[in-house]
Amino acid sequence: MKISRSFIILAFVIPLVTIASMVIYFEFIEAKESVFKIIKEHLIMQKVSLFQKYVESMEKNYGDNLAELIIDNPNIAYELESDLALLQGDDVKYLYMLYRDEDGKYRYLLDATKDENERAFLNQKFDTESDIWQTAYKTKQYQVTQQNALETLWVTIAYPIVINQKVIAVLGADFTYDVYTQIVNILNPIETIFFYISFFMFIMLLLAYILVYLYYKTRKKALVDSLTHVYNRQYLSEFLETTSLQNYYLMMIDLDNFKLVNDNYGHDVGDDVLVAVVKEIKSNIRHEDILIRFGGEEFILLVDKKESKESIRVAERIRKAIMNLDIESRNNKINMTLSIGVNPFPYSAKNIEEAIKIADEQLYIAKSSGRNRVEIFDEAKKYESEASNRISDIRFAIDEGGIKCAFQPIFHAKTNEIRKYEMLLRMMNKEGKIIPPNNFLPSIRHTQVYISLTAIVLEKGVQTLQKRPDVHLSINLDIQDILNEDILELLRLTFKGNKELAKRVTIEILEHEEITNFEIISQSISKLKELGLLIALDDFGSGYANFRYMINLDIDILKIDGSIIKNVDKDKTAYNIIKAIVSFGKSMNMKIVAEHIETKEEYETVIALGVDYLQGYYLGRPEFEI
Repeated sequence: MKISRSFIILAFVIPLVTIASMVIYFEFIEAKESVFKIIKEHLIMQKVSLFQKYVESMEKNYGDNLAELIIDNPNIAYELESDLALLQGDDVKYLYMLYRDEDGKYRYLLDATKDENERAFLNQKFDTESDIWQTAYKTKQYQVTQQNALETLWVTIAYPIVINQKVIAVLGADFTYDVYTQIVNILNPIETIFFYISFFMFIMLLLAYILVYLYYKTRKKALVDSLTHVYNRQYLSEFLETTSLQNYYLMMIDLDNFKLVNDNYGHDVGDDVLVAVVKEIKSNIRHEDILIRFGGEEFILLVDKKESKESIRVAERIRKAIMNLDIESRNNKINMTLSIGVNPFPYSAKNIEEAIKIADEQLYIAKSSGRNRVEIFDEAKKYESEASNRISDIRFAIDEGGIKCAFQPIFHAKTNEIRKYEMLLRMMNKEGKIIPPNNFLPSIRHTQVYISLTAIVLEKGVQTLQKRPDVHLSINLDIQDILNEDILELLRLTFKGNKELAKRVTIEILEHEEITNFEIISQSISKLKELGLLIALDDFGSGYANFRYMINLDIDILKIDGSIIKNVDKDKTAYNIIKAIVSFGKSMNMKIVAEHIETKEEYETVIALGVDYLQGYYLGRPEFEI
């Protein structure tokens, strides 16, 4: 499935930005905590150092009966409390000294708290839930606890006063540090910004993946047939953009007499039959094989070569499975057969259209031979056939009058009148059998015999135009023909000085080889139009190159490829394609021809779509005489 560039960006750039923003956010949080830790440790060590000096001073002046001295001598208590107050700073809220009485309860000895209203009195009981005081007594080491309240760091220190290896009291201080609050005030807005950026990117990431999911869900729906749930023909072109036909056999599968099912039982039963057949086919192929509904009751099967070495076995297995399948639908029991055309060498074709055409020709042979058959394209037989129709045989046909031209009528869509005829080349071999051009033209395309054959066709065309002044003709030429100087000269000699005759001739350009030099083609077309000839682009819509021709070249008429016209009344995709071609062609002042119309439904549908001209077996078959 083809992935758009914008979704690739969503899938990779947004996650990277999201991850980066979240990493920055968490790194910021970690850095912030590191700064706070450093501040806290510095603050604590600063206070510890002051307490240590205070305790050393008391140790010199007082013994281990410090508590008794303070309790019994108010002057000593006042002196010590005044000294303790010297340790007070702007950051200290409470500063006090505690001792433990005989019952193990803590009581105040001194209280140097700044606010006199909050000071405790001597021997007042000290209530606390913290165990740092008990730990300080036991370990004879200072203890620290902290709490964050209202974005302010509060630290409590319990510093034991040890004299003669005995803890006689504990200094306590509850303090904060204004720098901490300042840093919080500075960093909090930045942290909030990082948080919102990370949150926004996370939402964007979530939204991006939701869009990617919806995109793939929609794309999958667009590439899958709604009835049978296998791929549709649109998938084929996207599949070939990334995959080579080198690894596959190509099969055309068509249900025999399926129209009778719809006519006799109705379209609902027909749909049930299609679903049942597809289910059976899928049960007889592997996961690597690709089944595509090509249109109506016609399917393409791409069989992976890596595991399956013989395409005939796969095709025969499918044919027998369907032949033995009992289908029950709405109280009807139906048995179906199918015909299969196999192209074992699709990679040898010029493009996918040609590869399908080869398989389709084998399918036609299978149906013409009685249906419920598998026909496989044999390259060896192809070359044998080409050898039998090589230059000597073609020269013989030319010399003996074996080159014939059939004329198929082209009708005006509104009046249903014949407006022109397309000349179709035929060759009679020695046995009197009619050989279609595809079986002999490729072997002589780049020879002088081809020029001679083109001259015969032009001569027959001119003779017809001269006999029938009311007739207009379309003559087929390959895209390479109009680049061939000999053929251009032949056309110039035929129509120079006779523009009235030339105006009744349309040159239908066929695409057999990819052309990229549009400047040269444009020059050749200009020469043809100077002679008075009209230019039509044949088989339009069969490949992407057609659109490039239409945009870059001076084309008068578009002939929509028959593979798109087929089942246009049933195939919504084909319907929309033709609708788009008609609209686009008319916007460029081109006339639109729908060819290969074989049913009334196709006829009515293309008329409703607004084509200008119609051609096909439903309206008129090729005849050797007008």
